[in-house]
Amino acid sequence: MPFTKSLNLIHPYIGEDGKKYVNIPKKASPSSFASFTPEQIIVSDKEDVGSIFSTLEKFGVCIVRNFLSSGTCDTILEELNPHFFREESWKGSPFPEQTTVVTRSVLHSPTSLKNIVANDLFVKVASYFLSESNYFWIGKNIRTGNSTIQLNSGITYKVGHHAGDQLYHREDMVHHNTHSKKETFTHGDESMVGISVALTDTTKHNGATRALLASHLWGHYDGYNESNSNCERYLEMKKGDCVFILGSTYHAASANRTTEDRITSFYFMTKSYLKQEENLHLGTPLEFFKGLDQKTLTLLGLHTSEPFCGHIDYKSPMEIINPGNKEEYSTKENYSESIIVQLSE
Repeated sequence: MPFTKSLNLIHPYIGEDGKKYVNIPKKASPSSFASFTPEQIIVSDKEDVGSIFSTLEKFGVCIVRNFLSSGTCDTILEELNPHFFREESWKGSPFPEQTTVVTRSVLHSPTSLKNIVANDLFVKVASYFLSESNYFWIGKNIRTGNSTIQLNSGITYKVGHHAGDQLYHREDMVHHNTHSKKETFTHGDESMVGISVALTDTTKHNGATRALLASHLWGHYDGYNESNSNCERYLEMKKGDCVFILGSTYHAASANRTTEDRITSFYFMTKSYLKQEENLHLGTPLEFFKGLDQKTLTLLGLHTSEPFCGHIDYKSPMEIINPGNKEEYSTKENYSESIIVQLSE
C-alpha cells in the first residue's frame, strides 16, 4: 500500500449487499452559530483588508461588496459567452447537466485576467494565507527561499434552470490535503484560496454557492450531515460582489429554481511550488504570454518558486518568454538571501 495520510483513520467494511461501508460519528454542530447573523461574513469596504483576513480566519468565507463594477462584469460575460460548454460524458458529475462552464477562463477573458486574477485585493488575500519564506542549510551557510502564489484554476459556471444541488466538497482535495480538527485557525495549513465573482445576482433560489461556516476548522472526516446543518449558509451576492473562500472550507453550488441563469467565476490561487489544477500552458501560443507583465506571468505560474521549482534549464520561464528582460527576472543563485553561519558551542 502507498503512503497514506488518511486511509488508516477509518475502517471500511463490506456489507451484505457487497458494497463498502464505514461508520463515522456525526459532527456536532457548534452552538455559537445559534446567534449568527449574515452580516458577520460581509465586508462592505473592500479596502478593509484586515477585516477580510479576520473573517476568513474565523468563518472560512468572506463576502466583499462591490468588488467589480456592473460594466466590468458585462465585459467579462461578453468575452466568455462564446466559450461555455459541457461534456456529454459528465452526466451529472462533476456538475448537473444544466450547468455549462468556461474552463481556463483567463485565456478567453483578458478582463478577468486583469481585474480578477491580477487584482491587488485578491493577490493580497491569497498571499496572506499562502506565501511562505523558509531557511535552508546549503553547504556551510543558511539561505532564504521565498514561495509566492500562482493561479490554480479559473472556471466560470453558468447554472441553468432545473440544475440540482452540488455535493459539498473541499477544493483543496486536489492537493491531497488532510486536516486535523482545530479550535482556531492556524496559518500554514492552507494550499488554496479562492474568489468567486458574481457576474449575475446570486440568490438562494437561483443557485448561489452554499458554504458550511467554520468548516475549515473541521477534521478530515467531519463532513456534512443533519447534525451540523445550522452551519450552512447561502452566499447571496449582487452582481459585482465577490466571496473569498479558503480551500479547506466545505462548499457547493445550489439548485437553480428560477428560469434565469446564475453565472459566477471561481478563481483559486495556490502555492507556487504546488501543481496547478488547470494546465494553462499546453496548447496556448507563446505570443499570448509575451504580452503579459511580470506580475501576471508570475500569477500564471511562469516564474520560478525559490529555490528552483518550475525552472527551465535552471532559468525562470520568463527568460524564455521575454529573453530581453533577463536581469529583471533572475534571482541571484535562486535564493533571496544568504546568511553566514557562525557555529557556537
